[in-house]
Amino acid sequence: MDSVKDTQQHEQKDNKGVVDSAKDTVKATFEHHKANPGPAVPKEFNVAQEGTKEERLAKAKELNK
Repeated sequence: MDSVKDTQQHEQKDNKGVVDSAKDTVKATFEHHKANPGPAVPKEFNVAQEGTKEERLAKAKELNK
């Protein structure tokens, strides 16, 4: 009788271990996404482009030859 109880308790502990390890894996996977929020961008990111649209296109064509 004791061996049956021991076996059942051992199986329950094994199942908890599997579930806990799965939870840890999922938690770690989601935490990786929080680790790198992306590049730092200032609140006021107003960068003026140089030249007119035509000048930029001409420069791009020249560089892409």
